[in-house]
Amino acid sequence: MKYSVLEKEFNPKYPVSLVEQITEFLKNSIIEGRLQSGQRLVENELKRKFKVSRGPIRESFRILEKNRLLINIPRKGTYVRKITKKFIEETFPIRALLESFASRTAISHLKINDVKEMESALSNMTDAVNKNDSKSYLKYHSKFHEIFIKASGNEMLIEILENLRNQAVWFRYTHLANSLVEESFESLILVHREILDCFIKKDEDLVEEKVKNHILSAGQRFLQFLTLKDESLENYGVDI
Repeated sequence: MKYSVLEKEFNPKYPVSLVEQITEFLKNSIIEGRLQSGQRLVENELKRKFKVSRGPIRESFRILEKNRLLINIPRKGTYVRKITKKFIEETFPIRALLESFASRTAISHLKINDVKEMESALSNMTDAVNKNDSKSYLKYHSKFHEIFIKASGNEMLIEILENLRNQAVWFRYTHLANSLVEESFESLILVHREILDCFIKKDEDLVEEKVKNHILSAGQRFLQFLTLKDESLENYGVDI
């Protein structure tokens, strides 16, 4: 198998461990679609490409499998996990509960600079919608949420949500990043404006409710998208 899709070269830097660097590189390659859903990853080929021993590759695989980006099938190999309806049904309700809790917790910790950074991220999201630039939208959308999640100050919560949010961004890149038409992005801008206003007003109950509903709604949109995609494939006689 060729890894020509990994156009960005792997250039290890120290003192960060090789395992951390390989894990980050593969994680970003999966999330941004350079490694496709269902694609097999072969240790020996990655070993040659990265010019490293097999050990760091295997350890990286274990970490990414734990984070649900890879799956190991005995006697067959390691594959990029496929995004399924069950996958979305399991992850989004959990993320909605945890991230809404993070938003509530963040209220008492947010600094003026945090609010300014969220306002800047929202402004960049709006510009991206106007330019139909989905990748920029996803970048600043992630930034908006990361600011208040980190402001919660709960390290365990931050770590768990990082994994859950990576999976959501991965889905967007894989299925929705070609066009902003797939979702009503103007309405999403309005939702994020309302969330930001809740932070400014320090309304714990309302911000928790809005963040929770926003994420649950996103999960429902993704499920609808997969259902329509499956129906389309069935109409063309494709095995799904």
